[in-house]
Amino acid sequence: MATLRELRVVQQINAAAGTHHVSVDVRDGRVLAIAVGHADVSGKPEAERQALFRRVATAAYLAFPSRAQIDAVIVEATATAPHRFRPIELIEPSGLAEHWVKPNNSPNQLYFVAMGHVRFDLVTELATHFRQTLGIDIVELPAMPFDRATVDDDRSQVVAEELVAAIGRRYPVMARDSHVRIIGVTGDDMYLREMATSWAFGFSWRSGDHHLAVVSYARMDPAALGLSADPEMLRSRVTKMVAKNIGIMYYGLPLSENPRSALYGNIGGSDELDVMTEYFDPQATIAPIK
Repeated sequence: MATLRELRVVQQINAAAGTHHVSVDVRDGRVLAIAVGHADVSGKPEAERQALFRRVATAAYLAFPSRAQIDAVIVEATATAPHRFRPIELIEPSGLAEHWVKPNNSPNQLYFVAMGHVRFDLVTELATHFRQTLGIDIVELPAMPFDRATVDDDRSQVVAEELVAAIGRRYPVMARDSHVRIIGVTGDDMYLREMATSWAFGFSWRSGDHHLAVVSYARMDPAALGLSADPEMLRSRVTKMVAKNIGIMYYGLPLSENPRSALYGNIGGSDELDVMTEYFDPQATIAPIK
């Protein structure tokens, strides 16, 4: 299996670089290094060189099976200095013509609420972002501390189902309103009780009626994974997960099999989040990397 994955990475890089003379190495377990041979680009204009190196780095990063472990991607070519890229630089744009395809107007009202240990500025940024991109009238509710029932001391995690129940208890009238949707955001590590024996953590959980949800960004933070702090990467990841909940809860959209869609239904970790976009229906001009 490892050999097949490695071959997949090399094939993607070959296509991007226009040559079969490439090698892939992982240095110190954190840096993905791509050496491109037989491709002397020293005489090309700087913009053209940058575009080539970025294209190669993007192909390598998106094809690599453990993207969450990568702190940087380096591309080396003959007679040129190595080019280093942060992962966030390689996520968008990536050769795809992607944009917001807004669904029909919804009669629902959307609320955000910060929960527990959370960056309040991040929640405000999320609300502002989706007001601007989707034209949704989002109301920020007062921040909520954790109820004691939401914390599992044995696991040192909060319980997703209990967080959603806490929202319902705090706002019972709104929770019963068929047109109200509330998304809680927390920075605390979270697990799903219904998946406790198979999943170590969860990014998100929605109530059965899709009226209430909670998103945890604890495991989305590169610094929490032992990598360099990257606020832009964290913001990108949590935005996509919140976008997924907006698509399902506010617009009533179905899950997608497209790994570039915010509605992608098979998210196992931040590896999948980094391939996803925040768009519900990304329009690809090249085949998406799966």
